[in-house]
Amino acid sequence: MACCVSGTRTPLEIYAKSLPEEADDAPMLFPMYTVTAEVLLSMTKVEPHEKLKAWGKLVDFDVGLGKAAFVSHQWLTQRHPDPDFKQMRTLQEAVKRMLSSSGSVSLDPVTEAVVQTAKPLPMKEFQTHAMFFWYDYFSCPQLRHPTRVSGETDNLHQAKAINSIPAYVARCEVFIALCPVLDCPLERRVLTPATWSSRGWCRLERAARELSPNSTWVLIRSETSMEALGTVLSFPRGPVGEGDFGKAEDRSKLAPVLRRILTQKLNHCLREGDLPGFRRHFNLQTVYLRGLQIEPVTVLPSCEGDVVVEFLHQNGLKRVGKGDSAGWWPLHYATLSGNIQVLG
Repeated sequence: MACCVSGTRTPLEIYAKSLPEEADDAPMLFPMYTVTAEVLLSMTKVEPHEKLKAWGKLVDFDVGLGKAAFVSHQWLTQRHPDPDFKQMRTLQEAVKRMLSSSGSVSLDPVTEAVVQTAKPLPMKEFQTHAMFFWYDYFSCPQLRHPTRVSGETDNLHQAKAINSIPAYVARCEVFIALCPVLDCPLERRVLTPATWSSRGWCRLERAARELSPNSTWVLIRSETSMEALGTVLSFPRGPVGEGDFGKAEDRSKLAPVLRRILTQKLNHCLREGDLPGFRRHFNLQTVYLRGLQIEPVTVLPSCEGDVVVEFLHQNGLKRVGKGDSAGWWPLHYATLSGNIQVLG
């Protein structure tokens, strides 16, 4: 393939025109099991996936059924997400308000100041269609049977569910970060919105939402405190690989999932003709993938030029001394990526 320094269109623009319609679709490798709002509100104990499935309480969600909400949360203990039903009770009260109140979920102050087009989220958005809720403990396989022949299959199903997280988030019109302040004396810690933001799994789920076309999400701080966030500036964040993990091996499990999320975001930008957006996310991979042992995403074969020519080629830029439609020059994108060789 020719380098991008000649011709009327760059190889990246040519590649973008050839992307199929499904190029940015997230693969679903395991069914998206959810519970209805009625089942959620009737719970008095958080039971695992296997029990709810055996009781016929789970629904394999399809967009024709209504709206789905993805619930991101912290586990209160290593073995059970909510043994005393403290966190789920907060969710239940918040959902009751969503389904029965008038008014709106207000914007957080940063979103209101920075995103001029952002608007409060009307409560009626939750009331016009049946609501279904995805929550990891009852939506993904949990129980282990190491002495049974089926144990390996159980683990495989859980792995498929983990790899389907981007697809689950994409199907959900609502993304909820459930972050009440809770004391966990047995774990010798207090859970807060800040600890949610530091957890590796929650960072992955948040990244899946913020890198999707619908990036707004709802933060639930308590039974009465909810706000809609529409910009990454609203709330502390950090790389998935530098998050806190209860099990160190989980970090390696999430690396290919995050890489897939990035691939889908880059493909989406290209299909929409948003080359500046593509370049920003492409060059921020050094931040997104920090702490993970995985190669960054590339969409074009190397043009086998020097480092500057290769950088221009991969970013769909023609000249060092010219900005793009967003007013960004190659120097800006090279700075985002921390590419010392190009900057030098």
